Amino acid sequence: MNAIVDHSTQFDYSPVVNTSAPHEWDEFSYDGDNQVLSSSSAAPKTVWMVYDRTFDDGQTEICVSKSYRFKDSYTPTKHAKRGESENKEANQEDAAARARQKVRLNCKAISADRMITLTYRENMQDVVRLKKDWDVFRRKMSKHKVFHYVAVVEQQERGAFHIHIAVNGRQSYHLVRSIWTRIVGTDEQGRVNGNIDVRNPQRFGGQTKNARHKIAAYIAKYIAEEMTVREFNGKRYWASRGIVVPEKVAYQLPYGTDQWGAFAHALKLACDRGIEGANVWQNQGMGVLWMATAAPI
Repeated sequence: MNAIVDHSTQFDYSPVVNTSAPHEWDEFSYDGDNQVLSSSSAAPKTVWMVYDRTFDDGQTEICVSKSYRFKDSYTPTKHAKRGESENKEANQEDAAARARQKVRLNCKAISADRMITLTYRENMQDVVRLKKDWDVFRRKMSKHKVFHYVAVVEQQERGAFHIHIAVNGRQSYHLVRSIWTRIVGTDEQGRVNGNIDVRNPQRFGGQTKNARHKIAAYIAKYIAEEMTVREFNGKRYWASRGIVVPEKVAYQLPYGTDQWGAFAHALKLACDRGIEGANVWQNQGMGVLWMATAAPI
């Protein structure tokens, strides 16, 4: 969704702090994976964390979320080893969610602003052939130019595969079509057995700077939960080599900060960077606000 800000209202964006809150928890924390040792009761204390990531082209992702710190020893829930979980369906959903995040971040890292889709005319459902066709396509593209991409597979209702490819900048579509049609060949009637479709920035918000973070979310949705990792040789998506995703900066807001203060802090960060065209998601019950801002003009 696009964020709408009423600039007629003045906000105090400083975190709201309860000055009576105790501060003896500073050296004890729990990040979800590590056990932390101390010496008395293990009652958790609510804190608010901010995660801030800025990409080379100026796009940003800001997340503020509720977290907990422990003053005493805490033994986290042990995670089942890979392949031993009793809830494989939930694990598949988690894996798909992680893959969607990686696709989104990789798309932003290459400043993807348009999408190419490679299709088959026939009802092509052969995974081995799909991987072979894709490998030939990317190799031939790389011979003609530096080809940075993030690609995911979608399976249509009829069962046929097609490939969505996020790229940056205008491509030689004549070259793309020529390579793909040679790979798929023709059918018995002499018709080309495939096609390409191109979605330019205008179809993702009209402006290139807005398209970059919208296309990242758009292409990530094609990571299907029901698609097993084994089907595509352990990969749910393909990305070119050399993509560098910037590290996120994490910090804790002062003790005593409430939810309004935490959300206001994130909103201030977004406003400072240009909130026009931003994507926003929040869940007050979970204590999470996520915002993605577009690259500056």
